[in-house]
Amino acid sequence: MTQLKKNVTTTTRRVAINAESSVASSLLLNHQGKLWIEHAGERYQLRRTSNNRLILTK
Repeated sequence: MTQLKKNVTTTTRRVAINAESSVASSLLLNHQGKLWIEHAGERYQLRRTSNNRLILTK
């Protein structure tokens, strides 16, 4: 597990995942509308735009 920066607050949310899973973005995004994702050693940000769309950036 990676070390968290001091200013990061952790919360635990459990979501069951299967082949037909769907998760509401409100469960994933923080109060700023952002979620950091680590994949294959790279860090990505999923965020909600001002037009209420989602964008994934590296």
